[in-house]
Amino acid sequence: MNPLYKIIITYEIVFLLFWNILYLANSDIENWFTEKFLTAIFVFLSTMALGATLVYIIFISLKISGIAKILRSIKDPRKN
Repeated sequence: MNPLYKIIITYEIVFLLFWNILYLANSDIENWFTEKFLTAIFVFLSTMALGATLVYIIFISLKISGIAKILRSIKDPRKN
């Protein structure tokens, strides 16, 4: 599987868990979802887009600065 798909799937799972925890933890959020459903969908999707943008900026910054090469060259201690 392409590493990009793994990142996307992980990202989706994390944000779904985040929103489920937020939804189930507070009754005010639940009322807000039922009263303003389209606003809730917009906030959910825009939060995911913001998270994806943040992850992409960090990834590109590591690549440009050369830290990604350094991290790849570190030997995995789990392997002999």
